[in-house]
Amino acid sequence: MATGPQIKPARPSATIAMVDDDESVRMALSSSLRSASWNVIDYASAGELLGDTRRPKLKLVVADIQMQGMDGFALLESIKRWKRPIPVIFVTAYVTEDVRERAKNSGAAGFFSKPVDDAGLLALVSELLKQ
Repeated sequence: MATGPQIKPARPSATIAMVDDDESVRMALSSSLRSASWNVIDYASAGELLGDTRRPKLKLVVADIQMQGMDGFALLESIKRWKRPIPVIFVTAYVTEDVRERAKNSGAAGFFSKPVDDAGLLALVSELLKQ
């Protein structure tokens, strides 16, 4: 009995955290990431992400810088202390040279101003998840 070509199961999609206290931005960016077949978990705050039991599944974080409570820079510092730190890409509506420089010096994997260039974000996420 002949069998057809073996179809390999698709590799499970990476899980990305989308952290932004602006729901409309969070939903738009999550939708964009999902359209590229990634799993996305939405968080309205950095504290929500840090308290989530699903945290070990995450492969990458996209986070706003300006948020109530813990800001994106504090979130990045916290993630850098994890057993297996993951890349953090910042998005912000408040772009200054100081903020851009601070993001670069703090070890952010990327930096986008709002409104976010979806194609650029998807390309960077894809590149980071290949590593």
